[in-house]
Amino acid sequence: MARRTLLIIYIFTYLLVVSGIIRYVVRFSDYRFWLLALLTVYLILLFLEPFIIRRNRLLTNIYFIVQTSMICTVALISPNVDFWTALFLPLVVQVMHIFPQRTGFMITGVFTMIMTIFMLLGPGLTVGLSLIFVNGIAYFLFAAFIAIIREAEASNDELRRQQTELLETQDALRQSELEKAITEERSRLARNLHDSVTQSIFSVTLTAEAAKILIDRDKEQTVEQLDKLLELSGSALSEMRSLIFELRPTAVAELGILPALNQYIARLDELNNLKVNLHVQGEPNFEDLEAQRLFFVIREALNNIVKHADVDEAGMTLYFGNDKVLLKVEDHGKGFDLSSIDPTRNKMGLVSMRERVEKFGGTLVLVSQIGMGTKITVEIPVSKESTDDN
Repeated sequence: MARRTLLIIYIFTYLLVVSGIIRYVVRFSDYRFWLLALLTVYLILLFLEPFIIRRNRLLTNIYFIVQTSMICTVALISPNVDFWTALFLPLVVQVMHIFPQRTGFMITGVFTMIMTIFMLLGPGLTVGLSLIFVNGIAYFLFAAFIAIIREAEASNDELRRQQTELLETQDALRQSELEKAITEERSRLARNLHDSVTQSIFSVTLTAEAAKILIDRDKEQTVEQLDKLLELSGSALSEMRSLIFELRPTAVAELGILPALNQYIARLDELNNLKVNLHVQGEPNFEDLEAQRLFFVIREALNNIVKHADVDEAGMTLYFGNDKVLLKVEDHGKGFDLSSIDPTRNKMGLVSMRERVEKFGGTLVLVSQIGMGTKITVEIPVSKESTDDN
């Protein structure tokens, strides 16, 4: 906006001077050749000024000295000095735009002094004083207006710079959060590998050693040990497949949370024979990182059902409102005694689930009884920025 206003002022000033010059040349025939020659050079330089100042400061200084000299020459060789002092107005606009504010006002003061001298030599003291006053005010009003525009332009540039830095900071924070989420997910998978697959493989090893010892002593017990070995290896294989599936990148960022969730539910049914009845109300209205966190919470809750509930069916409800997201995951399996859980330990992933939910500023409520199943309710506020984006 400031640049556009400055351009309009430039064009208006140029047109004002050009129209005044044309009027004077048409009306007065004295010194027409020299006037036309000097004024033509003046106008050419006036329009070439943006290209001249790009070179170096020396050329800029020479430009203003030449322009000032030509105005003085025109004022000396022709009458109506008061008219030619208007040629300083475009130069005032230029110096205030090119030089620092203090220097610009100093040069404007020099123009005012030159104009004062010509007014006193031309129209005289009686008429010249009023013209000096009017022209001086015009010069400094133009200078002050350009100074205000430049300050507004500098403020806009600073604001844009701050906005760019803010966006870069937000992107860095998102990246940091994503990296932290990846680290947490790796830690969780490492714990699962240690708690399930490693123990299963250790049991397979012990069972194989027992079968080796019993193979010559008791064939019946050997067969039992081998059956147990098959069962343990099958369980370890199933657990490993599940973990490998979890290691694959989720499709949340690419497809959205609901398609990714449906894909995961279908995979659970295929690998673990767990049917999840999903009910959805509303449309997702938050960012990818928040959707990723919510997906991790859902996945952890479903994994707990697979490992501990001993059921083949579970229910899930997702409600996407304008101000909150509500998640309910429940089963009618074994259940457990809540008082037996140490909140400081990450048993069944409850600590990591609660931490993820708290990052939203949300709450997690767990209800369970032995033989009555388990129900997890998560409520997450939706930020205003996420709602506005949608």
